[in-house]
Amino acid sequence: MEWASLWLCVCITWLATIAVMDLRIRRVRNWMVLLGLATGAAALASGAQPFQVSAWNALAGLLAGFVVLLPFYALRWMGAGDVKFGAVAGLWFGLSFDLLLIWTGGSLLAGLHGLLVLSLRHLSHSPTGLWLQARLPLAWAARLAPLGAASQPAGATDGPRQPQRSIPYAGYMAIAAIALAWRHSQPLA
Repeated sequence: MEWASLWLCVCITWLATIAVMDLRIRRVRNWMVLLGLATGAAALASGAQPFQVSAWNALAGLLAGFVVLLPFYALRWMGAGDVKFGAVAGLWFGLSFDLLLIWTGGSLLAGLHGLLVLSLRHLSHSPTGLWLQARLPLAWAARLAPLGAASQPAGATDGPRQPQRSIPYAGYMAIAAIALAWRHSQPLA
C-alpha cells in the first residue's frame, strides 16, 4: 500500500468519525478537530497528501474554511465545531473546487434535514399527526410529539427558549467530503 492510500484511509476514517459523532450527539469535539489537523499536517509533511494539495494551498484552504464559515457562527447559524471542522477540511482538500463542493453538499443535506424537521413539526400539530400518535407504538409516537411538550411545564417561560436539537452541519459536510474522497480514490476509467 502506498503512503497516499494510507493517508486517504486516515482521512476517510476521520471524516466518518466526525459524521457519526455530529449526527449522534450534535457536537464536534475539539480533540477530533485537533486529530484531523494533526493528521492533515502529517500527510502534508510526508509528501504523500492524498488529494495532491501543496502546503500553501492547504494553508489557504484552512484559512478560507475558517473565514468563510465564521460569519455563520457569529450569526448563530452554526456551531464553533462546524467552523473548526470546515477549516480542517480546507487543510485536507485545499483551496479548491472540492472545498466548495463540500460546503455546498453539506448545505444541501442540512437543508433537507431542516425541511424534514419542519415537516415533522407540522405533522405533529396536525390532526393526522395526533391520530398517528394515538395509534403508533409509544417509542414512535414520542418522536412525533411536539418538541418540548414534555420537557417544560405548562406556562413555564423563564429565560430564552432554547432549540431542542440543532442541525449537524459538520456531519453533513463530512458526508460530502467522504463522497469526494471516495471519488479521488477511484482510478480514472
